[in-house]
Amino acid sequence: MAKRSLVLMSAFALLVLACGGGGATTAPGSTRPSTAASAGASTAASSAPSAAATTEASMGASSEPSAAATTEASLGASSEPSSGASSEPSSAASGSPTAECNATAGTATSGGDFDPSTVTGTANLGHWNSSPAENTAFDCAVQGFNATYPNVQLSNNTIGDPYATNLITQFGAHNPPDVFWVNGENAIDWINEGFLLPLDDYIARTGVDMTKFFPGYQDTFKGPDGKTYGIAKDGNTIAMAYNSDLVPTPPTTLEELVTWANDYKTQNPGKTPMCLNPGLDRGLAFIYAQGGSLVSDDGKTEQIDTDASKAAVQWYMDLFKNGLGTPAPAGSWCGEQLGKGNVALVFEGGWLKGFMDSTYPDINWQFAEVPTGSIGQPMTISYTAAYAIGADSANKDQGWTAAQYFTGTDGMALWTSGGIAVPSRSDVPVPEGFDVITKGAEYAKPGSGFMPHYPDVQKAFGDAFLAEVTNGTFSADPVVTATSAAINTAVGGGR
Repeated sequence: MAKRSLVLMSAFALLVLACGGGGATTAPGSTRPSTAASAGASTAASSAPSAAATTEASMGASSEPSAAATTEASLGASSEPSSGASSEPSSAASGSPTAECNATAGTATSGGDFDPSTVTGTANLGHWNSSPAENTAFDCAVQGFNATYPNVQLSNNTIGDPYATNLITQFGAHNPPDVFWVNGENAIDWINEGFLLPLDDYIARTGVDMTKFFPGYQDTFKGPDGKTYGIAKDGNTIAMAYNSDLVPTPPTTLEELVTWANDYKTQNPGKTPMCLNPGLDRGLAFIYAQGGSLVSDDGKTEQIDTDASKAAVQWYMDLFKNGLGTPAPAGSWCGEQLGKGNVALVFEGGWLKGFMDSTYPDINWQFAEVPTGSIGQPMTISYTAAYAIGADSANKDQGWTAAQYFTGTDGMALWTSGGIAVPSRSDVPVPEGFDVITKGAEYAKPGSGFMPHYPDVQKAFGDAFLAEVTNGTFSADPVVTATSAAINTAVGGGR
């Protein structure tokens, strides 16, 4: 599977991808991947403020584009974002209240075949730099690691923007960090290129219980060979956020959502009910909720051209056509539109909370689950990021010691207690106000990272969708045609 002889050519191809846009992921308004949690997302979140207006979306979600909205970037067309996601706006994160760090020595893992408590040496940890609040939360987790594993000297190194591009350069030079963050939307391509080390041996010898991780997050980092190439460090899901003064009773089904939006529009002339992103970073949740999909479960066949998928794309398009939803203006994003009172309802991830709490503290708002569609059960999409070790990392044991701590209960609790990220584990306490976001992880499908070259698919969908909205033609057909072609190229191994 590892294509070491082609690594430089592959790196170049991924450099093009990283510059071209797509996913969670995940944190809007940033030119780097978010905390995944912070979504886009991905890839994610093309919901981001304009500062991020590039073609580089997470983290979904991958991909986290910029100004939510009217540019192609805002369509989730980014390669290095969001998450899922990719996706938490940098302005949101930077405005979040700073939580007090209560880092103390945790319980060092010991007793297994591989005993991290006996490891000595150095480990170089590479990560992106998203916001002051995120850096503060991460520094707190690092303090906890240093207290728990004093024999491993951790070097905490920020890799500059564009993160994926710069890290790919290190892969090509066979000199990656000993442990580093991987955004969900980049995972499958990096696995296929042989950049990442399978972690199954470390997992088994250390006795890590992988059943504690939400599958919607952790499965993003499983390769076609069934091996695990990353441990989810956090996550985010898309939820419905609404102004509770304007929406006393939030809709629980998509039918109720349309009914409410039509009533709101009638009762509030000149007001648009919802701010919506014209891309897959949000639209994919509604496709899934109505029985559609992009690709078959085995990842080999495109499914956007099925009747259910086409109907779901048209349903989403009709929200724009009928004036029930609108993209955020250039330089803004949907969270800001909610805070300003320009709309009553948006679809965002946990990154919204810090932004609203700090920027619009007087607005009464709440999270609720994405309304149920025709499948008759809850559905949303998730964005995530992971800790990984490079196939060429120099200090793998030390890197794993760090990775298993930060993704363990002690390290993850410190990281997520900062109110920036949501736990990817079910046994870590949920930060206050994130209950709906975490509940979504129980049933969410990945918002990025589930097929090769997903940023290209996002861009194809987003470009075609935006063109239909801009031209006033509002037809799903060109969107489906463009997306189908991109999916077939992606799953067929071409570019």
